[in-house]
Amino acid sequence: MQLKQFNILIKLLFPMIISLFLISIISIGADFLNLEKNIKSEAKSYFKNTSITIDYILEKNIDLMKTLTFQITKNEKIIKEFEDNNKEALFKSLSVLFEHYHINHNITHFYLHKKSQHKYLAIHNTNKYKHLTTKVTLNESINSSKTISGIEFDIKHHLTLRVVSPVIKNGKVLFFIELGKNIEKIIKEYTENSKADIIFTINKKHITQKDFIKWLDKNDKERSFDSLSNYYILDSSIPKIDKALEKDLNKHLNLKSQFVENEGKKYIIYSQSYFDTSNKELGKLFILKDITNQYKYLYSSILKTTIITFIILLITIWYYFKHIRKTESELNYAYKYVQQLSAKDGLTKLYNKQYYLDNVLKLIQNFSRFNSYVSFILIDVDNFKKYNDNYGHLKGDDVLIQVSKIIKDNFKRDTEYCFRVGGEEFLIVSASEDAENGNKMANDLCKRIQNKNIEHKFNENFDVITVSIGLVTKHISHDIKIDDLYNSADKALYESKEKGRNKVTVFKESTQKSVSSD
Repeated sequence: MQLKQFNILIKLLFPMIISLFLISIISIGADFLNLEKNIKSEAKSYFKNTSITIDYILEKNIDLMKTLTFQITKNEKIIKEFEDNNKEALFKSLSVLFEHYHINHNITHFYLHKKSQHKYLAIHNTNKYKHLTTKVTLNESINSSKTISGIEFDIKHHLTLRVVSPVIKNGKVLFFIELGKNIEKIIKEYTENSKADIIFTINKKHITQKDFIKWLDKNDKERSFDSLSNYYILDSSIPKIDKALEKDLNKHLNLKSQFVENEGKKYIIYSQSYFDTSNKELGKLFILKDITNQYKYLYSSILKTTIITFIILLITIWYYFKHIRKTESELNYAYKYVQQLSAKDGLTKLYNKQYYLDNVLKLIQNFSRFNSYVSFILIDVDNFKKYNDNYGHLKGDDVLIQVSKIIKDNFKRDTEYCFRVGGEEFLIVSASEDAENGNKMANDLCKRIQNKNIEHKFNENFDVITVSIGLVTKHISHDIKIDDLYNSADKALYESKEKGRNKVTVFKESTQKSVSSD
C-alpha cells in the first residue's frame, strides 16, 4: 500500500485560520450590533423622558397661566374699569400685569376679548393683524363659560400655548382673558438644555402655501427647508436639512428611535404629534439626538477591538503555524522512515518485492524518456539451502548482506533499481541506450561475487559463493508487459542453473532460446 505524505498546514491550519477569521468577524459584528442596540436603547429612554418632560412642561405652563388668569378674574379694579368702558385705564392696568408676567413667566400674549369674540384689547401688541386659524380655544371658552387651554397657530407668533378664562360677575360673563406663550420657546428652552435638535412642522391642512410664504417673509425664515410632503417646517435648529433626512421625514412620519443622517452627522430621531383643543393634529414635533460622537466612539472601539483581535489572531496563527509545521516535519520524517521500511527489505536494505510490484511499471515508463532498452537481471545464490544447512542461518544472512552490497555497488545509476524478490533471489531492473549493456553488467556482477571468495564448501566445483543469473533485455514500448519480462528472465535463470551455475544466460525472444556465458 502506498503511503501518502502529511500536509497538515493545508488540511488543518488553513481551515482553522478561516474559522478563526469568521469567528472574529462574527464577534466584532455582534459587538457592533450590541453597542448600536445600546445606543438605540439609551436614545429610546431619552426620548421617553423627553416626551414626558415636554408634556409636564406644557401642563406646568398651562397651570401657571390658569393661575394668572384666575387672579385677573378676581381683580375688582380691572372689572370696574371694563364695566365703565375706561379702555385707557384698563390698558394701563393690564400692561403693568403683562410686564410682570412677561419678565417673570415669559408670557408672550395677553388679550382681553368681549363675548362677541371681538378683540377688545391686545396688551402685548397694539398693532392689528389677522389670525390664520379660527381661535378654537376662545370659541370653546365662550361656548362653555369655562377656562380652556390649547395650542394654536398664529401667523405672527408661531405656535402658541393659550389659556382663555371667562371673567364672571353675579353669574354673568363680562369678558374673557387670554394669556399665551410661544410653544416653540417652551420646547427650545428644554431642548437647548438637553442638547437636542428640533424640527417644528404644521400640517398643510391648516395653512395655505400663500399664507405660509407670507409667514416666512414676515418672520425672516430661511426657505431652504420650508416644506415636506404634508407639512410645512416652521422652525428647525438644524441649519440645513439635506435630501436624505427630508426623505426620511416624509417616509416615516411616526419615528420612534430611528437612525437618520444629515450633512454627515448621525442622529436618532423621535416624532410626536401635537393637537389643538378639538384634538385635531396641528403638526409634528421632531426631536433629533446627535449621536455622531457616540458613533465615532463606537467605530473607534470596534477598530481597536478589530486590531487587538487580529493581533491575537496573528499571534495564534503564528504559534500554531510554527507548532504544526514542526509536527508536520516530524510526521513526514516518520512517514519517510516508515515508507523506507515498507519499501525496503529489512536484511539487505534493497527494495522489496512489494515495492517492485507497485512501482516497476512506473519506473519503466520514466526510463522511456531517456533510454531505449530495459533489462531484467534475475539473480539466485547457488546452493544457498546447503549453505544455511551447514553454516547456519546467521552465516546465511551475512552472505545475503554481502551479495546485496556487491549488487548495490555494481548498480548505482538512477536508471538501475535493485530488489530482493525471494529468500536468496534478487532482481535488477536497469535501463540503457543499447541492448548489450545489461549483458556486460550481469557478467561483471557474476565475476565479482565469485571473486569475493566467500567460503562455500558445499557449492560443487567452486567451493565459494557464486550466483546464477537470467537476463532479458527488451526495447521499451507502450505495450511492454512486465510479467513477460520477469518470466523470460526466470527461464534464463533456470537455464543457468541447469548448465552448471555461476553463469549468465541471456533470453533470446526471437528464437525462444537462451544463450549462456561463463
